[in-house]
Amino acid sequence: MTVLPASRLIIDIFPDYEQIVLLDVETTGLTTETDQIIELAATRYYNGDAIGIEEQIYSVLVKLPKGKSLPQKIIELTNITDNMLETEGVLEQEAAGLFADIFLPAKKTLIIAHNTQFDLSFVLKMLEKCNKSIPAAFDILDTLTVLRDRKAHPHSLKDAIEYYKIAGVENTHRAADDVKALYEVVKHMKEERDDLKDYINLIGVHRVHGLWGEKINGVAYCIQLLGEKRKRLPDFLKEGKRIYTPEKIKEARPLVFKE
Repeated sequence: MTVLPASRLIIDIFPDYEQIVLLDVETTGLTTETDQIIELAATRYYNGDAIGIEEQIYSVLVKLPKGKSLPQKIIELTNITDNMLETEGVLEQEAAGLFADIFLPAKKTLIIAHNTQFDLSFVLKMLEKCNKSIPAAFDILDTLTVLRDRKAHPHSLKDAIEYYKIAGVENTHRAADDVKALYEVVKHMKEERDDLKDYINLIGVHRVHGLWGEKINGVAYCIQLLGEKRKRLPDFLKEGKRIYTPEKIKEARPLVFKE
């Protein structure tokens, strides 16, 4: 497969949005109720009329509550240590405030992440705990859902980098590096097929494993058959098929979809 060079600025890909925010988090585990963010990275591209396109990079480590420590498997995966969090990290309240401020003064934002359900669920839980919220309307684009429609398993960010043969970036399981990689993945996805707008506010759900986390308002959830090449997930959504509708996804058993 031949992939065209990705040369566009990412904000040019989504002209309907005043700003784009690429997001990645590292956490102590997989459950928003019992785990927390330990690293939060976001790159913001703001298309202000007066100043042109502005890029801002946010990257913070987040302290653990007193008496808590990182699981060994998380240290091995991310190379983040308890000492790093204690000496370099900020309090969760400060991290929440920094993230909420990203959205000002824009009125219309697109949030992009690879597995948006995971990353954004943790961010929204952190904001809720700190009595904050995202102070503007936003849509989401989940590059994991897009990748699942385009290639066979596996579908991690690392797999996306390899699939598109992107040089100079890597999936390190550090949030700041992964946001840089995500930027390039989105541009290559656009060059491969010009249909990213069809995936806005759509998240594919694995038909066996289901999906965990709080439902994100305004997002449609659909059962996604991995490696399905006959039809894209947005086309099934338009037909009203494969809709996944539990109020709280984490409390629902995975649905079994049959052709």
